[in-house]
Amino acid sequence: MPYTVSAILRVKKRYLNEFNKRIRRHARNSVTKEPGCISFEVSVADSDPQKFLLYEVYIDEDAFKTHTEMPFMIKHLKETAVMMDGELELLSFWSRVISPTK
Repeated sequence: MPYTVSAILRVKKRYLNEFNKRIRRHARNSVTKEPGCISFEVSVADSDPQKFLLYEVYIDEDAFKTHTEMPFMIKHLKETAVMMDGELELLSFWSRVISPTK
């Protein structure tokens, strides 16, 4: 059953441009380099350009665990740590039941 992860984070204003580049690359890497990553969506709050929502879908919980151990993931976390404005807010882990799309 697909496994979803969602989180909210804030980025310091001075790092917004750099973070936008890095999170786009990270999302693409996750989907293209990990067979277990179904999707990796990044959204930004309309009311706050420093606030991001990450919504990730993996084929199962083991695929998510693999994601956390990928060298590019470890590198991404290390390189973006200074850019964070506060702690990552992990919203939840879910087992997805259905996802109709167009």
